[in-house]
Amino acid sequence: MVTARTKPDIRLITRMVPRDGNLVQGQSELAISPDLASAAAAEIAASRNHYSPAEGTVILREAVAKKIAAFNGLVVDPDARPNEFLITHGGTGALVAICHTYLKNASVLVFEPYYPYHTKIVEEFGGATVPFPLSGATLSLDVEGLRARCSELVRRENFPLRAIIVCTPVNPTGKVFTRHELESIAEICEEFDLLCISDEVYEHLIFDGKKHESMLRYPDLYDRSFVCFSFGKVYHCTGWKLGYCIAPPQLMKEFRKVHQFNCFTCNSPAQFALAEFLQQKENYLQLGNFLQKKRDHFLNLMQQTKFKPLPSFGSYFQLYSYAAVSDESEKDFAIRLTKEYGVATIPTSAFYKDGTDNKVLRFCFAKKESTQEEAANRLIKL
Repeated sequence: MVTARTKPDIRLITRMVPRDGNLVQGQSELAISPDLASAAAAEIAASRNHYSPAEGTVILREAVAKKIAAFNGLVVDPDARPNEFLITHGGTGALVAICHTYLKNASVLVFEPYYPYHTKIVEEFGGATVPFPLSGATLSLDVEGLRARCSELVRRENFPLRAIIVCTPVNPTGKVFTRHELESIAEICEEFDLLCISDEVYEHLIFDGKKHESMLRYPDLYDRSFVCFSFGKVYHCTGWKLGYCIAPPQLMKEFRKVHQFNCFTCNSPAQFALAEFLQQKENYLQLGNFLQKKRDHFLNLMQQTKFKPLPSFGSYFQLYSYAAVSDESEKDFAIRLTKEYGVATIPTSAFYKDGTDNKVLRFCFAKKESTQEEAANRLIKL
């Protein structure tokens, strides 16, 4: 039975994380490529440690433009003025600039379960968020329900609907939005004159033959979209806090002002290192297969437990039901797992606005095999 409870404090749980049982935090513990590490060290040693241009280094912008054309199907000019894309202070820095510029006193629709920063940042900068639930075990999109909800929200006097946030692949569920779903979202955005904010930080981490349907492949939707990417998520360097955001020049012009005055510029030596690393397509095209092996290894280990997996086709997260193990709330069970078994997870109730409790936890499988194996050995005891 689904019940509503008080939402858990994710930070409270992460402060309890054991060193050898960390399956909780939304970042990879895997080492970065030796080639990328060597490139970064060389750039620092060469004293490329000073401010870069606010829009990002020329060499990285050129490399990103080539990647966007090859992988995302859109030709952008790295030298365009106003800019067509900027190197940003991670995907989060991009979202902050979007909210600060366009979403004050307006509402944003998010698909539930959602990534909490998508709601917290909007609300922190004077906007409001409205959840729209995805349906069933496959988390499918009710298109007509979405159209009806948007029609209602755009007409309200206070905080009228201004944008839809789409995250694919999805944190926390691993859902990958289908072409039909994204085409439907595009039609609805055009119908109600909405912005689309597309979080594609896990774009290369897709499994089982699924395809990443980037918003950049929909010309009509691109004209009203901000599309956000992250180097940190795909190259195991989240601490570098580097990403990029693409949008039409008429939207990017104001975005650039806000991002520049929020953080001025981004990590210079890391930009030079990533520019070199991006030249080789295999450095990102093989990431899906690499992480799928991680997912499958963890799935095999967890077959020995009473936890039941939910579908995950992307990101580095896997949801598991523990209904056969305990009737405790997600928060209480996650805390007990951490304290008594040394395995840290996230309650999925943290990803619902009303704290909906489905007896499901989120595990992060972007870990060393030894970490996965030790965690599974502990969970077998339940």
